[in-house]
Parts: sequence; structure tokens; C-alpha cells
Amino acid sequence: MNIMKFKQTLKYAAAIVALALMSCDPLEDVYKELDAYATDKISSDLAFTMTDDDYETADDECGCARYGNFSSEDDVKVGVPAVLSSNHPGLGKGSTAVVTYDFYNGSSPDLRRDHYVYTVSPEEYDELGYRYGNFDDLSKDIPIYADYKEPDAWDGHYMDVTHEYYNGSGTETVTSRAVYTVAYGWQYAFILPDEAYGDFFGESGTDFSTSSEGREKMPVYLNENFYRFVEDGSVLVAQYNYDDRFGSSGMANVPDVGLYIFTAGEWLLYNDHYQVTVESLSFGHDGATWVPDNTIKNSLTSADHSAIAAQYIDTPRGANLDQFGSFDRRASSGNYWSDDNMLEALAWWLNNSFPDVVNVDGQKYVLSVIIYNGAVVPEDFSLIREAGVWVMNN
Repeated sequence: MNIMKFKQTLKYAAAIVALALMSCDPLEDVYKELDAYATDKISSDLAFTMTDDDYETADDECGCARYGNFSSEDDVKVGVPAVLSSNHPGLGKGSTAVVTYDFYNGSSPDLRRDHYVYTVSPEEYDELGYRYGNFDDLSKDIPIYADYKEPDAWDGHYMDVTHEYYNGSGTETVTSRAVYTVAYGWQYAFILPDEAYGDFFGESGTDFSTSSEGREKMPVYLNENFYRFVEDGSVLVAQYNYDDRFGSSGMANVPDVGLYIFTAGEWLLYNDHYQVTVESLSFGHDGATWVPDNTIKNSLTSADHSAIAAQYIDTPRGANLDQFGSFDRRASSGNYWSDDNMLEALAWWLNNSFPDVVNVDGQKYVLSVIIYNGAVVPEDFSLIREAGVWVMNN
């Protein structure tokens, strides 16, 4: 062998040995680069409506593909993240999604055997904040008490509550009924008077022939008697009797209920119109997975900047903001808005612009403002309400 070729061969062999000593896997650097790319995910804001394919994707988590909807909040919270992760694997922390989906609210309730009987005690009036020792708004007060006594009730459970009632001129002792509905929780139940069966419906007794007949006929009575001062979307549980002498109970005058919603000036049976509704929920990526998110994004206007400037007009930074319309974020400047200054100013703005969320812990905002850092550019600040105060949510 030519001596020069032999030396060159030794040189190549030495290089290969050196490479092997430095790394057991010659592609290690490539793998590291791929891993870095995989974790360096981008942030984006999405808005979409669930499709049949999306429900199929979520099916392993919630079993919802068969019906093409979700039937509980828990199903939404596990099903939607599965869809987002599958459809958008490249999105990471800071991403948001507003997802619209079909939600099954449950059927109109049937009265079940789970029947509770309570009498409101003086101590319970006090504990619930009824300072006069009575109820005066049955549709509001009875569900509050029922939920207080039986928060874990289920569809069709019902409760008879004996209580003091202020009728506008005096106080009397009455018994009211509450019925639990899947869609709306505990609801006060209107009970059809016995005389209405004959006087209004022309029945020979005090019941309808079947339960379904009662549910279908009740809106006629409700539309004639319960329409003044009723707002769209109002919910009413109405109880009636039906004849079950040839059914499972073998009895007449068996009570049952229907759930009705006031829509465009008339009462409609819940089953026919509201069983499946279109809902939306926001999600955010926390760096590891998608979670239900209540973040509200807002860009402050020039008027908002001016309002904040007015609050700090006696300071150099406030006067500067008032003059130029941007927050000076240069640390070397005498007009510098520090992170603490920004938090204080934005907290003031939130409390004055959205007073309803002042006491809502857990509420999140991402606020975009105009700053000057050598150039006029936007900057986002993320805040969250914790223990009654706004803090940075970094």
C-alpha cells in the first residue's frame, strides 16, 4: 500500500474513533435539536365549533360520539382538551381557544320517590339571611332553601317545605314544593289547582288521562294565566295529576311535573325546545395541557390611557403618559413605569371598568397597552384576581 494512502487511512480511522468517544450516538445532536423544537411550541388564539369528527376524537374521554354532544361539564372539561391536543399539537402555553359545542341538558323531570319534607327553623332563616323570618318570593326563596338542605339531589327529587310566607299584607304559614331539574337545579313548583281540571280543561275529575297529556296541555293554562311581567328565558316547573289506575302505580291523581321556558311570549315544554343547547367555553394552555380558562383579553384605548394618566397626573410618569399617550417602559427614564407601577395602574383600571369582577377571585385578564421602549409598541400584561386583589399572572 502506498505510504501516503496508509497515513490517510489512519487519519480517517482516528477521526471515527474520536467521534465514537465523544458520543455513543452520532445523531445525538440532531435528536436534541428535534426535542428542543418539539417543546418550543407556539401560542395562538382559536375559535371553533365541534364537528362530528371532533366528538369521535373526544369519545375515549367522554363517550360522547354516539349522541354528538356533551352531557356534563366534566365531559366538556376532559373531551375538549383531547380534541385541542389532537387537532393542534403544536400549540403551547399562552394559547387560548373558545370552543362551541352541543350540550344535552337532561330531560324534563319525572317525580321520583326521593321526597324530602322540611320545616324552616328560625335559625335557618337567620343563616340564609332572611332577617324577617319569612320568605316573600317563592320562585327565588324556595330553590335557595332546597339547595341549602339537599345540595346533592338529582333529577325528579322533590321537597315539601313548610315556612312562613309574607303575602304582601301579612304573614301566613304555607307549604311549598321544590323539584330538582338536571338543567336548572332546584325549582319552585307551581301546582295546578284542583278546580282548574274541570273549569279550564273540562275534565270530569282532578287529573288528566295520561302524564304526556298533562305535559302537552299545561302550556295552554300557563299562557293564559302566567304571562304578565314574565321575562324571556324564565323557567317554571308546573305540577299536575294524571290517571295511572291501569299503570304501574294503580292509582288515580298521581302527581307529575313538566319543565317550561317562556320564549317569545309563550310557555314551551322544555323537552321539545331546550333539551340540547349550543354552549361555548374558553380554554387556555398552561404549558402542559389545555384547561378551562376564563381569561378575558382587552386592548386599552387612547381614552383608557388618558383615564389612567389622570390618576397619576401629579407624577412625572403620569404627566408623560398624558402628553404622549404611551407608558414609558425605559428603566433609565425619569418617567419609568415599572412592573409594580403597571400593576397598580391596571388594577385601578379594571376595578373601575369592570366593577362586577372586583370580588371574583380567579378571574384573569390579559391587557394590551401601548408602551415606549425606544419605539412605540404594544405590550401585554396578564393579571389574575387572588384573595381580593389583582396580581401579575406570569
